[in-house]
Amino acid sequence: MGLAINSMKRLILTGAIALALTACSANPNNPIAPTNPAVIQNNVLQFAVGTARLPNGTLGLNVVTTYRQPAGAFAPGDSGALVDTPTLTLPAPVAGPAGTATGYDALSTVLTGPAAGEIGTTSIGGSSQATGTTTVTTFGQSGGAFGLGIEPFNSYGPANAPSFSQIGTPFQVAPYPVPLYDQTASDPNQFVPWGGPPAFVLPNSNGDSVVGNSNYPSGTAGVSEGIDVFASIAPVAGGTYGLSVSVPANTGTATSPPQSFTLPAGPPTVGPATAPSYSVTTNSFTGFSLPAQASEAYVQVVDYGPNPTATTQPASCNGSSAAHPVYYTLWTNTPTLPTLPAAQGPNGTPTICSAAQNTATNSAATPGDDVVVQEVGFDYPAYEMSYTGVPGTGSAGTPNPPYVGGQKSDDLSISPAVCTYDSGGGVMASCTAPLPLAVGRGLPSVGRPGQPTVHR
Repeated sequence: MGLAINSMKRLILTGAIALALTACSANPNNPIAPTNPAVIQNNVLQFAVGTARLPNGTLGLNVVTTYRQPAGAFAPGDSGALVDTPTLTLPAPVAGPAGTATGYDALSTVLTGPAAGEIGTTSIGGSSQATGTTTVTTFGQSGGAFGLGIEPFNSYGPANAPSFSQIGTPFQVAPYPVPLYDQTASDPNQFVPWGGPPAFVLPNSNGDSVVGNSNYPSGTAGVSEGIDVFASIAPVAGGTYGLSVSVPANTGTATSPPQSFTLPAGPPTVGPATAPSYSVTTNSFTGFSLPAQASEAYVQVVDYGPNPTATTQPASCNGSSAAHPVYYTLWTNTPTLPTLPAAQGPNGTPTICSAAQNTATNSAATPGDDVVVQEVGFDYPAYEMSYTGVPGTGSAGTPNPPYVGGQKSDDLSISPAVCTYDSGGGVMASCTAPLPLAVGRGLPSVGRPGQPTVHR
């Protein structure tokens, strides 16, 4: 899912056209079908799995998928449908405990664990969009496979929209947090995989963070990175995994050809990741290195503003806060980390606010912004799969981007989160990382995070 849109007007218009194409696609003999319909069976589904080294050192399952329109379709490289139901098959039975049906929709348990009915089976999936559906599943009605990843971006339909005005809008703006099935209470290392500048160049944002930018829907905080990690699904060496995608259509259901992937023996892993140290005085990082076996890495930088846990949070010089954090991403495939620009905050404000800048903003002594830094190392082309990267990168318009890594699997490693702030005079001190904004933590459920034509 990228942010390649010129306006929300274009999004709504082309999204409506795409929905019409999907409705016609299952019946090629439909006399009112357009000349060049998006035939669901022709969509390109790519799928791989790998190990995910979590911040606590345990291994979870990393799921990588792209589901895109083929060459010659309405919008080649964009997502294959506005609404779909993914089913992930596993080589071993799903283990408990069961998750709670809360969050993205009343039938989804994806935040906390598998649905009770999935335990003991070898698949996790989604719930029908039909009226009266009560079956609880991992992905519920909100989760679908899109151009980059499985995310809660399914559009509401007449059967499940809370109101008439919400028909055609997504269940959720934000991508799933990492990791899913997280059974660590108030996990400070969980994060929402938004990609921000400078690694991700957002159209119509002048290269700045989208917070405070009217070109994007409320709640958008960057580009979805399409990272889907399950904390309590242990990878099975040599195990075969599968993914199928079903799309509701006017004849019932259209299904793209399912894909399978066998995890190599071992299985391969990426070594432990360590977050580099940040200094607001020099606006620079020290101590960066690529994890062992990683071919590239993101350094995720999240600005939560000063004293984000205060009852009344002081103002930040760039407008960041616990309710509206500002996201930045540095990407590299070398041992050297790029520079974080000094004025890439919302609307050209300072990237990270120092104590002096916040004190001037509030006309009272105020600490600097809390800054949370994490590293994610990959052994596969995660950045190259994205829709919106620096000029010359990204896979917009590409139905089948490269997606399998050098170890013949898609493995990643996530560092623990490190929180620091300028306590005064540029002296960096430790802080407690705020909880990420996931469902139920203040992130609006309106709009779509920059989906260009169909869901990216």
